[in-house]
Amino acid sequence: MTGFLKRALMGWVVAGVATGVAAESRLPELTTQAPYKQAYAAMLAYPDWVKTGQGTAAPVEKVVMDGKTWTVGQMCKPHDCAANQLNVVFSPDGKQAWGLLSVRAENAETFDQQFLGMPDDAIKQLLNKSFADNNPTD
Repeated sequence: MTGFLKRALMGWVVAGVATGVAAESRLPELTTQAPYKQAYAAMLAYPDWVKTGQGTAAPVEKVVMDGKTWTVGQMCKPHDCAANQLNVVFSPDGKQAWGLLSVRAENAETFDQQFLGMPDDAIKQLLNKSFADNNPTD
């Protein structure tokens, strides 16, 4: 095949791919259509023990930071604390909450962690300390 013919065919393939991509739906449209709607909802869903706040837990702690008393707690998925944990900080008035969801895949050494509620750096420190206190490295 000549160089010209190869370039012409490659141009045709690239143009075809670009046209196909341009005709695709946008994400907001896909999130309302099957099967994407179900997959999107599943991606955003939290496990029942997290949604209901029903897990294995120790008593909460009161932590003073910047002269205010914050409530800090930790719970885990029943019968699976080693792999599924949630640390939560409640504001002094109890009207706001932030969390750190920690999930470890089977046979993994580390947790995948996700902050919930958009905590600032100070709240992240409380959440990380709560996690560390409940997961000693010794």
